[in-house]
Amino acid sequence: MELNKTNYRLKTDGDRLVFTTPSFRAEKSSVLPSGVYSKEFASMLFASAVCIPAYMAAGFIGAEPVVLRYVFVVLLFVVVFLGARRFIFRERYLKLVLDRNEKTAVITFPGFLRGRTEKIPFSRIKTLEMGTRRFVPENIDGIKFVQRISSQHGSALPGLDDVEEFITLALKLTDGSERVIYAGKTEEEPEMPVKEMSAFLGNPH
Repeated sequence: MELNKTNYRLKTDGDRLVFTTPSFRAEKSSVLPSGVYSKEFASMLFASAVCIPAYMAAGFIGAEPVVLRYVFVVLLFVVVFLGARRFIFRERYLKLVLDRNEKTAVITFPGFLRGRTEKIPFSRIKTLEMGTRRFVPENIDGIKFVQRISSQHGSALPGLDDVEEFITLALKLTDGSERVIYAGKTEEEPEMPVKEMSAFLGNPH
């Protein structure tokens, strides 16, 4: 069985359940509009930061003709842009594998270059719980001042004073710690795969 939702993918194959999602952090959103500051934009800035000194270095060593310098810089920009988008500013996914045969939960947390894997026996998992996390702005007066100044300069920053609330899904362990495996904003009405996971863990929710 395979289930594809907006923010996660759930696949069951015999005694294995595989859950992957890019939504695993409950944190305040960036104040920059997603259409402006995107992974493509960040990759473009990174590629530009590499190409500018490369072009200047080519000029210092007297690389001729000039057209070759332009061709070199353009090719370098394309290569660095694609590389940055693929390896540095890529979409990062959390992966959870529940195995009923081995009675283990394996969580792979994405990292900058390499991920981190944690193997947890079912015996250490106390329960699978839903929870909430709420982010409330603290300095409202300061936020209003920043918004007023930014609006006067034609660069409004909406969302600074927004209250954000997340619904989370976490594995609660017997030592009192937890491993958050999913976090979705409440306004997005996330549908949690609680029943499917609880069935594999053997502790009905």
